[in-house]
Amino acid sequence: MYGGLHVPLPLPSESALLDLGREFTPRVEARGPTPVLLDLHGLGRVWPTPQALGQAIVDEARLRQLEAQVALAWSRATALVLARGRPGLTVVPAGRESESLAPLPIALLELDVAQLELFARWGLRTIGDLARLPASGLAERLGPDGPRLRRLARGEDDGLFVPARAPAAFEMTLELDWPVDGLEPLSFLLARVLEPLCAGLVALGLVDRSTHRRVLKPAAPSAEPRTWRTLVLLDLEAHPPRDAIQAITVRAEPTPSRPVQFSLLDPALPSPERLAETMARLHSWTAAGRGGAALLLDTHRPGAFAIGTFAPGPVVPKATEAEGAPRVALRAFRPPLPADVAVRGGAPAFVAAAGIRGAVAAHAGPWRASGDWWDVAWSREEWDVALAASGSGSGLSVYRIFRDRLREAWFVEGELD
Repeated sequence: MYGGLHVPLPLPSESALLDLGREFTPRVEARGPTPVLLDLHGLGRVWPTPQALGQAIVDEARLRQLEAQVALAWSRATALVLARGRPGLTVVPAGRESESLAPLPIALLELDVAQLELFARWGLRTIGDLARLPASGLAERLGPDGPRLRRLARGEDDGLFVPARAPAAFEMTLELDWPVDGLEPLSFLLARVLEPLCAGLVALGLVDRSTHRRVLKPAAPSAEPRTWRTLVLLDLEAHPPRDAIQAITVRAEPTPSRPVQFSLLDPALPSPERLAETMARLHSWTAAGRGGAALLLDTHRPGAFAIGTFAPGPVVPKATEAEGAPRVALRAFRPPLPADVAVRGGAPAFVAAAGIRGAVAAHAGPWRASGDWWDVAWSREEWDVALAASGSGSGLSVYRIFRDRLREAWFVEGELD
């Protein structure tokens, strides 16, 4: 016997019906959040009648606050269609599958919009109308879909039952005989937990029955227990729990490992374990949110960036000189250097800043930009200037300067190489 479960209302989670079905059998097929199909063979020892089994499923659904529609039948197709079409509990005796499906609307079958419009023009309103049509005529007009839909309307199964895989659990808990309130004994206990399981989420049960939960996101995936122990201890040192530790729970989030292509010419990349430890130590030395990699923001504000997780990508081969012309690079000063700029004829004529001084031999600009008037407004006027070397030196140095138009102040943003 098979069971179909369907909830017409929005589900609290995508796996709500799948979790409900696994309370009764591990063989659950789910093509989506709803409906789901249960293989109920062999459950007669626990529930003597199909009605008792169906009522048990309905009662469990109500405990989970689910208004589930449940249908039990001896064919998978019948159970799924009846679960979608009839509220409450429906139990179909063996041999009466076609009879039970006949009065239901034809829209409950797996039909697309074109097929629904075609059947409406033919005058088909119920599943029984489709089941009474000849298979040869449907095959001539609809191709292979015709006989398949007719078998579905008669409650006949197509294909095999394919149960969904149960989610793999990567979790381990260690109950302690005595509370632990120091990092040194905790380090020994973490080794006992992390040896069989390397985790990405660590939760500590405290003596006051609260939970100290910390999420660790390393720079690169790792399955080395020693590395994870170091990461956990560094994180607990920066965020100590408020009471002694009574239990340790470690849960893993599996992820594909990063493939590394080694080269005889390029420098060796750091191992994921060493990289994760280095980044964890940097996080412990810096304030929250100040360790990681710079991420560009979707804004025109110059120099705007955010801090994200440091995750180095694959090594990109360097372009040779034949592949393109040399590029100009800006060596930015952070923060920009305050400057005194003499203006003549609307253009910079002399620039003086810390370590920079000279007359403007050539200039390009201005380029004006502004934005973020709704938040922290900014407005600037940029120039590229070539300064003549002072003293006995020769040659020109090219800098990018800008005028803050809101504060009426000049700055040197960087040097162009």
